[in-house]
Amino acid sequence: MEPIRNVFITPKEFEEIQSKYDGICEYLNGEILFSSRTSQKHNRIVRKILSKLDAYFEGSRCEPFSEQIEVIFKNENEQYNFLPDIFVMCDDAETLGENFISTPKIIFEVVSEKYSDNDYFIKARIYQKFGVLEYNIVEPNGSITQYTLVNGAYGTPRVFSHKDIYTSTVYKDLKIELENIFNKK
Repeated sequence: MEPIRNVFITPKEFEEIQSKYDGICEYLNGEILFSSRTSQKHNRIVRKILSKLDAYFEGSRCEPFSEQIEVIFKNENEQYNFLPDIFVMCDDAETLGENFISTPKIIFEVVSEKYSDNDYFIKARIYQKFGVLEYNIVEPNGSITQYTLVNGAYGTPRVFSHKDIYTSTVYKDLKIELENIFNKK
């Protein structure tokens, strides 16, 4: 997703553009990040992680969502409208229509090679600033880089390989065998 430079787009103009764009379109405080539709591999990974999270949170006050739902990060000076691949919201979350305007507890972003800078740098900075407790960057080749918010900042990340068991830092008993996520079946 490459930002458009030197053109300030208002949130209202963004909504108009977003309604007509046939890809993924996110708002970056006056700029737009565009990307194409995802791949089968990306979709498979999202589906598998989402299904594990759905089973884990069944009957709890929290629920996982996918990139079809927008999360708006906003303060008096900035606004970011993102479509995280997977995120967890709890029943105290605030909404605006179908969009969330509260910060997710956990976010998973599945990286595409062409747009990896967006996940590793742009989104990491914004998620940290708005208090996402755990941010996971999923590499389709079989690894997850986990950032945990401590004292308002992401510290040294923990990296899980495809043979590891991912363990959440927010929900200590949330564990996912990554071999099941990254295999082709």
